[in-house]
Amino acid sequence: MTRSRFGFSHPVLDHGRSVAFRSSEHPTGLDLLLEGLLVRRRSWMSKHEDSAEEVTSQPELQDVINQIGMGPAQIFWGLLGGGVWLADGAELLLVSSVTRSLQSEWHLTPYMKGTIVSAVYLGILIGNYSSGPCSQRFGRREMIVTSYSGIFLCGILSCASASAYEFLVIRFFGGIFIGVGQPAWLAISSEVTPVYWKVVMAAASQSLFVFGEMYVSFVIMMDDMTMQVLHWRLLLRFGALPSLCLAAISMLYLNESPIFLALKGHIKEARTVIETMARQNQAMPTSLRFRQPHVHPPDTSILSQMRRQMSVVFQNALLVPTIVLMSTCFTLNLTYFGCLFAFPQVLPTLMHGQAASELLVGALWELPGLALGLLLGISATRRTALKFYLTSLSCFLLCFTVGVHYGQSKLPKAMLLIGYYGVKCVPNIGFIVAYQMSAELYPTEARTMGSALCLAGGRLAAMLAPMVYESIVTWTGGFLPFFLVMATMCVSNLYMVDLLPETSTLRHDDEISKDSDGKAVHVV
Repeated sequence: MTRSRFGFSHPVLDHGRSVAFRSSEHPTGLDLLLEGLLVRRRSWMSKHEDSAEEVTSQPELQDVINQIGMGPAQIFWGLLGGGVWLADGAELLLVSSVTRSLQSEWHLTPYMKGTIVSAVYLGILIGNYSSGPCSQRFGRREMIVTSYSGIFLCGILSCASASAYEFLVIRFFGGIFIGVGQPAWLAISSEVTPVYWKVVMAAASQSLFVFGEMYVSFVIMMDDMTMQVLHWRLLLRFGALPSLCLAAISMLYLNESPIFLALKGHIKEARTVIETMARQNQAMPTSLRFRQPHVHPPDTSILSQMRRQMSVVFQNALLVPTIVLMSTCFTLNLTYFGCLFAFPQVLPTLMHGQAASELLVGALWELPGLALGLLLGISATRRTALKFYLTSLSCFLLCFTVGVHYGQSKLPKAMLLIGYYGVKCVPNIGFIVAYQMSAELYPTEARTMGSALCLAGGRLAAMLAPMVYESIVTWTGGFLPFFLVMATMCVSNLYMVDLLPETSTLRHDDEISKDSDGKAVHVV
């Protein structure tokens, strides 16, 4: 009895073959028919076995991207997709800077002034959280284009605000549009970049946040160098221009992530994007065939997607790293955005007549921080880099506090400047390492949700930062205690970082996905 490749015999065909052999001298029509079926069966089994061998030899999609390498394709992606950081930097610094003018025009209380900025961060928090399931359903590219368009629209509408409450509501929705683009870009950045260059891509795209700050600082310098009387309606119009340009160009030229397309089963589109990347980088891979990640059946609602993604993010192996990473992002954002709100308030009193120029110089000092974060991201483990950033930031915060406290003589003034520049420089190490880790830690199906949760933890801190600053200033009568509180939080977070995995490059998402799902992948 003949056994099939699945371990079962086929009695009808076996009987037919024996009859054919017994009747070979005088074959009948039935004998010939059965013998033909046997030949076709052997041919089909041979082709299927060859196809199975071919399946196991095909590379993962990430391996194909690694073969293509780093080049103009990723640079173009970074300028268009990473522009969400440029729009973010421009909007946040602009809103923080014009609050003094709003307070003067509308006679706002300190708490109301802080609430306006907190509303922006609350919108970003909601946008970050909703970006995960939305980008998983509609696409990363669509969320980025939506982000640019919404930021521009809200920026223009806020210029016509007639009251503080109207301004607050419009900026709140502007924050939502900022938030929906960031996790989508973190996912695309990790999915289109070769493994070795992921940290470089993260650092380069986050440097656009600095260019957004520089753009706003330059516009403020053109309006009023002392920052005492700012024409905030005109400034808001200029602040919306980068988002308009990025929205128009992204609609035309921004491509979707090929890994996302493959995960959704859009194989032809994924191959087209890969082929476009290869042509732009002038490095065509040996084959465009790749293994497709396991495709989940389509969900009936966004809520069901959110539940599945949350179950992956908070599974036993990822629970503690997720909590620690969210706490790290919380401390990082509370310190950075608290200082981003505080410096435009205190520099006019500390840097007489040069507040706007010092704001620009402070933004420039963020670039060395990005370069240092890039170096540590490549050469050191994630945990070591985070420890270095937390230790350095606490030292610079204390240096700034001592410099301000002991007056305007040469040494205290030098300590003031060193502390100010250091506080602007060092947090970028944390942004690069922590956010890159949030994109590496989770599988493809939950990557945007994992990144969104870490970003949301940070945005919660950013939302609270203006209110924390105003509350401390009101309770203590000065701004120095705020910087002391931030230094204390950095030291506390230093001990939690030991709970994160000590790795320089985490496993790729598809490997984690296969391990957690326990399901096979197939070649497309």
